[in-house]
Amino acid sequence: MQIAHAADLDWQPLTQIRQGGKDYKELLRGEEGAPDNYRLVLIREQGAKASTPRHKHNFDQLRMVLSGRANYGPKRWIDPGQIAYFPEGIPYGPEESDGDRLGLTWQFGGASGCGYISHRQADAATEELKRAGAFKGGVYYRNDGARPQDAFEAVWERVNQRKLDYPKPRYDEPILMRPEHFAWQERPGQPGVAVKPLGAFTERQVEIALLRVDADSSTMLGPRAGTQTLYVISGAGNVDGQAVGAGTAFAIAAGTAAQLAATSNLELIVVGLPIFARVQQPTGV
Repeated sequence: MQIAHAADLDWQPLTQIRQGGKDYKELLRGEEGAPDNYRLVLIREQGAKASTPRHKHNFDQLRMVLSGRANYGPKRWIDPGQIAYFPEGIPYGPEESDGDRLGLTWQFGGASGCGYISHRQADAATEELKRAGAFKGGVYYRNDGARPQDAFEAVWERVNQRKLDYPKPRYDEPILMRPEHFAWQERPGQPGVAVKPLGAFTERQVEIALLRVDADSSTMLGPRAGTQTLYVISGAGNVDGQAVGAGTAFAIAAGTAAQLAATSNLELIVVGLPIFARVQQPTGV
């Protein structure tokens, strides 16, 4: 089980590809080359103006704002406590922001199976591309005067040595979730444990929920056919005997389980990553 405490990590400048004016702490990462490879980062923006052109991904992205607010297009804002899901293949932006904010960003392989290139791969490709051009405002400009290209697209093609064909969108636009409008659902037979299921998306069963565990209560997490990632929003406790508190992130591998116990009221966001394992179909269907 991966586990990380944000308080133990140093802030790093987020300068890769499109990003600027932001800092990050990498909390969790997946397996390079796997279709469900992922990355979870804590993002901090401190007044510096950040601008990103309209673009789309060949992977899925999820954002949760902890404080401040985040822009993802004209009149499109994520307020504190809200969560936005950006499925692969859906354009969004341009983004313009110049305020202070703190939030979480998940990026992971989408339903199409295109995967998600690792931070290591992206960094290496970015440095290679800088020898033949420059990145500016989320766009890559080649020194030979060739057509400017979306920065991530250029990096992805460098890593994979082929043209990026974007998946056809499964939804019309990014999906904004307002958890404050959902009611807690008690888990049967588990006193002190409740959940807010916020959504399940695509045939790969990307699942997003909030989990509440009251002080001196406990619950079993998993097993699930895909990886689960969790972030502690508030409270304290332990997972399989390891201490967790506000700012702790942990991942439970596919097919495994972990015991979560609360010493004070815990609230977490739970993200079930896409499931790519072959599922046995019932006969006669």
